[in-house]
Amino acid sequence: MSIVFVAGSAADVFAPDLAQAIDAELRERFPALGFVEAEAYRSDPVEAIGWSKLQESVMRAIPSAPQISGIDAYQSVYLPLPFANVEHILIPTVADPLEAGSLPVLLDELRLFATSAALPTDDVELLQLAAKYLEDDALFDADLDVQTYVQLFLTAKQAAAHGVPLWIAVE
Repeated sequence: MSIVFVAGSAADVFAPDLAQAIDAELRERFPALGFVEAEAYRSDPVEAIGWSKLQESVMRAIPSAPQISGIDAYQSVYLPLPFANVEHILIPTVADPLEAGSLPVLLDELRLFATSAALPTDDVELLQLAAKYLEDDALFDADLDVQTYVQLFLTAKQAAAHGVPLWIAVE
């Protein structure tokens, strides 16, 4: 099983009826949230275990990262709004709540982690690191935390640049 990060709308991740229900709940919960129409950006897939590996690495490296440590890689979104805590939003007809974090705070946490772990934050360097893992078959299962970091950071930057949510999608 793998996950991808998607900078776009709920419709880029979920079936139409579910996407509409999610959008309605998000609009109600976050009235300041604008819905920008933009072409979705999808990260390269990463192994699903990479999310928990990233969470472990982040928690070892920095004192606090509630936006990274407080979200599961399932029915989750980072919204382009500043708020401190991860919100749990009930969606009609869905068993588990949608977890919503703050995209600006996530970016701050990723930068702090990068500084502590000596990882790149520059787009070119992030793309070069991503290419290294994609091109070398021997590295496919290596450093899943770093691979997840790279794809998450690249997608978070795209989401922030376009003012759209960042979704974590299971494939």
